[in-house]
Amino acid sequence: MASGDGRGRAGHVKIGPWLAKARTKHRVGQLRQEHATLVASLFDGDWTDEAARPTVLA
Repeated sequence: MASGDGRGRAGHVKIGPWLAKARTKHRVGQLRQEHATLVASLFDGDWTDEAARPTVLA
């Protein structure tokens, strides 16, 4: 894989930088509500918390 393509080992996607950017946009009121709702569905509890844990899918 090319360096900087956003993918980790074995095809895992690194979302850390993307999530940090989404949190920042949300905190300053620049993230559309439908995007905030979508991101929130991926986490248990407050997704803007630095210790947010991913939702476990059944």
